[in-house]
Amino acid sequence: MDSMNRPWLLGPAWEAKRFDQTGWRILPLRLFLAVTFIYASLQKLANPNYLDASSPASVVGQMKALESTSPIGPLLRLSLHAPTLVGLLIAFGELAVGVGVLVGLWTRLAAVGGALLSLTFFLTVSWSTTPYFYGSDIVFVFAWTVFIGCGAGGVLSLDAWIRLRAQQVPTGPRSRASGVESELIARRTLVLGARAAGLVALAAGAAGALTAVVGRAVGGTRSTTAEPSLRGPAQPSLTASPSSAGSTRAHHHHGGSSSRTAGVAIGKASRVSSGQAARFNDPATGEPAWLVHSPQSGFVAFSAVCTHAGCSVGFDSSSQEFRCPCHGGRFDAGSGRVLGGPPPAPLRRIAVHVVNNEIRVD
Repeated sequence: MDSMNRPWLLGPAWEAKRFDQTGWRILPLRLFLAVTFIYASLQKLANPNYLDASSPASVVGQMKALESTSPIGPLLRLSLHAPTLVGLLIAFGELAVGVGVLVGLWTRLAAVGGALLSLTFFLTVSWSTTPYFYGSDIVFVFAWTVFIGCGAGGVLSLDAWIRLRAQQVPTGPRSRASGVESELIARRTLVLGARAAGLVALAAGAAGALTAVVGRAVGGTRSTTAEPSLRGPAQPSLTASPSSAGSTRAHHHHGGSSSRTAGVAIGKASRVSSGQAARFNDPATGEPAWLVHSPQSGFVAFSAVCTHAGCSVGFDSSSQEFRCPCHGGRFDAGSGRVLGGPPPAPLRRIAVHVVNNEIRVD
């Protein structure tokens, strides 16, 4: 066996020399970032709730919950005009970044895309995280700067293979004499890179589409959230109407039971059975909220905004918990207290009371 043809048999000296190369040193970080972005993309595409506007775990629900706290709130409001398109751009953008970095194709450009996506997540999902280093998105932003500066470092890289292939194409003596050989090589590299990028994009897009189809066919990670309506089957989530607020003010001035008729009516108590919950918008803030008919506590209400990173929590009737789809936070549905995960504080409680089968927010 010729050891010269099998460099991995040359022993520790060769190993040490290999790891002196930048590309090998940054390879673990490169693989981690690539796999993480690919996984995040496929998870979104396989989740039937991701593009379902009625789900609090959807991209629409997240944008609505975050627009009031994010410094790029106006951009989120603009995105709400085409939420499905924005959601698909995010998912397939993550997939393109992950695959590009994994195979080392246009690595610097892919890393710029990864940094921009991570910065967007930091300015939205992680913006309210305190202290800031509890959120991972800011770490991803700076991790991508390594590959913006170094690319794949020539290791396990299609970019390096394409450059080598372009250099092997013979050039004529006139090209060498006139000094345009390097320009011709650069053009060949660009053409070959564009062809490779097109093929990789088609393969990645097909994989993403297949994941979405399979995820919806088998139910994916469908939420177990129960969301009955308080006002009837035609309205899945509730917002207090101006007429309700007006009638509330009228009751408030009639004396007698005015202290119990104060507040904004949000729906009928009979529509939420024991152990179930329904969504509504908090009249005071406009934020999404949950009304829970707790077997122990009666009717209680909480903000749906997770205290960790501002994502909208969902209700799980089987465990009587609120669960955050972003970072795994868990809250007790009867008290709002933290049961697990990274949230630093319980959900904000909203005072409600029942008058003649009507739920009112104080």
